[in-house]
Amino acid sequence: MSSPAVIQRRPWPLRIVGFLVFIVVFTRELILANIDVAIIVLFKPVSSLAPEFITYPLEGLTEFEIVVLSHCITLTPGTTSVDVSEDQKRLTVHALNANDPQAVCDGIKQKLEKPLLAWTR
Repeated sequence: MSSPAVIQRRPWPLRIVGFLVFIVVFTRELILANIDVAIIVLFKPVSSLAPEFITYPLEGLTEFEIVVLSHCITLTPGTTSVDVSEDQKRLTVHALNANDPQAVCDGIKQKLEKPLLAWTR
């Protein structure tokens, strides 16, 4: 039986700074997503939307990181976490406007997952 991978953790002061950065980045994304959804609702025709279910990879994330990431996705208007696979390697996300599903995944990775890992690791 193989042992689980050991995650290198940064010193506490750096993790505290990472947490503060995460809060700022998430707040920024929350505000921008609210503006985007308001613009969509007020000005875009429904026919121009491309709602879609997207599979987001969760490789290497801990259970805590998966929970926080999925809640952040759900709290951000325009996206909702739908399901975590039983093996905790995939997250199904519904996006209100997913013209480019890969761009949605890239956005989640850069704007939510990366700052989250700077806090938790």
